Amino acid sequence: MCAAQMYNHIAGHGVLKRKDMIVDSVDTYAAKYVEKEHCFNKHKFFPFSYRLYLQEECQTFFTEINSQEYIQKSLVEPIQYLVKVGYGAHRAMGVFLLDANQTAHLKAEYDNGAKCGALNKSLIVQTYITNPLLLDFNNKFDFRIYMLVASTNPLIAFYHDGFLRVSLNTYDKFSNDRSTHLTNTHLSKDIFAEVKESGKTLNGMTEDELRNYQMWTLERLEAYLLSSGKIKDPNWLDNYLRPKFREAFVHAIRMSAAAFWKGSNVFEMFGLDFMLDDELNLWFIECNSSPQLIGTNEHKTNFLTKMLKDLFEIQYAYYKSRMSRLLKVIKDMQAENNKPVPIDYSKWRVAYAEAAKNRLEADFKIKESNGFVKIMDLNEKGADAYFGNLKEECVIEEKMDF
Repeated sequence: MCAAQMYNHIAGHGVLKRKDMIVDSVDTYAAKYVEKEHCFNKHKFFPFSYRLYLQEECQTFFTEINSQEYIQKSLVEPIQYLVKVGYGAHRAMGVFLLDANQTAHLKAEYDNGAKCGALNKSLIVQTYITNPLLLDFNNKFDFRIYMLVASTNPLIAFYHDGFLRVSLNTYDKFSNDRSTHLTNTHLSKDIFAEVKESGKTLNGMTEDELRNYQMWTLERLEAYLLSSGKIKDPNWLDNYLRPKFREAFVHAIRMSAAAFWKGSNVFEMFGLDFMLDDELNLWFIECNSSPQLIGTNEHKTNFLTKMLKDLFEIQYAYYKSRMSRLLKVIKDMQAENNKPVPIDYSKWRVAYAEAAKNRLEADFKIKESNGFVKIMDLNEKGADAYFGNLKEECVIEEKMDF
């Protein structure tokens, strides 16, 4: 790319957004914190997963599902795992419940574990959260929260509030219906269409009301949890949930960024999915690059429109800051070139590279009304680079080419 171009894609992001590779990223990252699990504990961050493309893990999985303990537990918790296609599947199309039928299918395909290591299929089996926090109609939900990696030279990232994606079906752990267990917005489209065509209601709600109900704001969740007595803190969002999201973002970036292409003019927005269990533990589920942005109701349309405007404000602020510095370097070099002494191009290459590193100049500040919050900026050092989202003792300096 030319210096004046920008590209909304970061090469190497597969280690963060692919369902198979994120398991590898979590495991590798967690190994660095074995002595500091209070900083990062993968067993409290990401649901345990078996990689069926690894022979040992695959065989361990089949040993487990053939055990009497698993079989007995299945009588009261029939869905204990989800099967996920590692890459290339979106909108919940590559996610399956490990029910009796899917178990029988896997056993046949893998010859009950005998073919582990012989099949070249990118499948993972992820622990299903069997005690999800439920809402007022006993329906499941998850979170879609937005992260902007505004720069990889140096690494700069922002957090943005998202929303709840609420299942329109009553939760039933014995159900084999994916839309009961999965909360992807795409799965609600058939319900919207059915209610609209029939002229009837669901839980007393019309199609428009269902569209509004399917997307809760974080503030609406906080109000509901307060009214139901699940939480007592009226500032629970700012004191607990948002800090948890931001801390998770920092870990997700740190475990992945070594693979990111380092460039001043690349950026990308990601949609990260989370769940709360009934004890209010937050679980990172997966990350989506270039997430689909469709306004399924008026509020969501307005929300996404402003978020995109805010994103462009940030990117152009860094762009203008960077270009102002680069143009100055070029002008200064031209001035020196007019002198009767040979120009030292090596000196100017260093000056140009330094000017190209992203940082904001005072003339291009971001408005306070911008919905993105900076959570990471490696222009700063140590814990200062994480704005309170990572404690000093948890900043393990790594040799990463940021």
